[in-house]
Amino acid sequence: MELNLNQPCSVELLFDQPTIGQSQYGEYYLYAVRNGDGQTEYSFFAPTEVHEHLKGLKKGDRAIITKLAEQKGSKIITRFEVTPERQAQQTKPPTVVNGSSTQDNFYEIMLGSCKDAIRIQNELGGMIDGKSLAVTLFIARSRGTGFNGGTP
Repeated sequence: MELNLNQPCSVELLFDQPTIGQSQYGEYYLYAVRNGDGQTEYSFFAPTEVHEHLKGLKKGDRAIITKLAEQKGSKIITRFEVTPERQAQQTKPPTVVNGSSTQDNFYEIMLGSCKDAIRIQNELGGMIDGKSLAVTLFIARSRGTGFNGGTP
C-alpha cells in the first residue's frame, strides 16, 4: 500500500504486531492492513514515524494516516499524521444546532485550507508563507464569506 500525498487513508490493523525485520536500509515494520472500504487487504511498510503511532494499536483497531509535505527553505520535507479513529472521533466535539447534535466541520475546513495553501505555495515556488496563507483561507472559509468552505 502506498500513501498519496495530502490524502487521509483509513486503515484497519489485521494483526496485533507488525513483522519487524532488517534490510540493507535498516529496520522495517511490515503491517497487514485493510483499507477504508473494509474489502482490500494490503501490506504496508510503515516508516518509523508511523510505526511509533501504530505500535500501541491492536488487531481490529483503525487509524487515519496522512502523508504530508511541507517546504522548509528549498527542501520539501515529508511527514506523517497518524490518528487512531477512536481519537479522531473524540477530537470532534458535537455541537448542538436546533436541539440536535451534529459534528462541526472546522477540521475539514482547516485541512482543505492547508492543502490549498501548499498547492499555492508550490505553484508560486515558495514565494509565500504557507502557514499564513492556510490561516487566512481558514478564517475566510469558517466565517462563511463565500469562499470554498461555506458556513460551519
